[in-house]
Amino acid sequence: MKILFFTSAVEDYLGDGILIGLRALFGDDCIDYPKCEILYQNCPDNVLSQVRGKGFTLYTGLLDDIPIDRFNIEYKLQNGYYDLIIFGDIQRQFGLFVHFRPWLTKRNTIIMDGLDTSQPYPARGRWWRRPYYWFLPKAHKPFLYFKREWTDDTYFNAAARLLPAPVRRRLPSAKNLRSISFSVPEEKIVGQLPEKKKDFPKHIVDNELADKIPGSTTTYAFQSEIEYYQDLQDARFGITTMRAGWDCLRHYEVAANGAVICFKDLDRKPHTCAPHGLKAGVNCIVYHDYDDLMGQINRLDKEKYASLQRKCWEWAHQNSSENKAKELLSVFTAENPQLAREISRYSIENQTRNAVASITDFL
Repeated sequence: MKILFFTSAVEDYLGDGILIGLRALFGDDCIDYPKCEILYQNCPDNVLSQVRGKGFTLYTGLLDDIPIDRFNIEYKLQNGYYDLIIFGDIQRQFGLFVHFRPWLTKRNTIIMDGLDTSQPYPARGRWWRRPYYWFLPKAHKPFLYFKREWTDDTYFNAAARLLPAPVRRRLPSAKNLRSISFSVPEEKIVGQLPEKKKDFPKHIVDNELADKIPGSTTTYAFQSEIEYYQDLQDARFGITTMRAGWDCLRHYEVAANGAVICFKDLDRKPHTCAPHGLKAGVNCIVYHDYDDLMGQINRLDKEKYASLQRKCWEWAHQNSSENKAKELLSVFTAENPQLAREISRYSIENQTRNAVASITDFL
């Protein structure tokens, strides 16, 4: 079972999270290409310092620099060496997609699109402003296309933007379009729910709340991940909102550190768009302004808060990088039974190897 995972030379919160999960499942049989340097333990500090968001959560050396066979990728791909080929970010990797298109099939290829824009490849303005892009091969017709920011404005025909919004929203979705979301590495989720020392963390991303909560800031408040996580673990609630897109790594960081997600205007999010699985009053609080949030918080008793906190923490586990990688493969293999059998056989063989290794170590 060999997986070729195409990466980008920038931070890619969707693709890199899935890559971490796949590496946990498949080890050196998951080949990142080019090498995703910022995920590895030995990544130089001067490179990590360029990562947006200070590199918290994903870019803290989570991958061991194990031997990976990246030699002659093109020859191997063209000759069927890889069982599965994943484009982690089609909007940045379309050149590779075009180059390898003759050897890609619906049975061996997954397309992922993690950009904040709701417009997919190749329907963004950048593709249509340049005539030489007009005849690029489509990625959504023959292949499953996993889109994070899937909204009412997600359509593959750029001409659709000329239609009135009510008409445009009635257009059917592409049959191969699927949802996907960010994830958080399992090792970044607290092992048990922490004791709380205050209501809110220092970093508040909602300007209205930040103005009314003493000691808060809307800018980066910490220089280290340890400080950032400890602040979230001390807080009963974590504030999050729609940023450039609806999905944001902060949602998962709040839940992973045992705080309750307070999500502004979450009820306005399209159901197809990530994040998925958050339910008001069950595992998060949905609010619209400061008074609304404080009113809901003040009505919480100890038992209700404990329930919200535990279910929010469980939501983080459900959205671990490994679980999201499994979910991606599950959706794909539902339409590709042959690959499902390959993965199942690989899993059994891998479990057997691990069991033998454990017994050998014990002896």
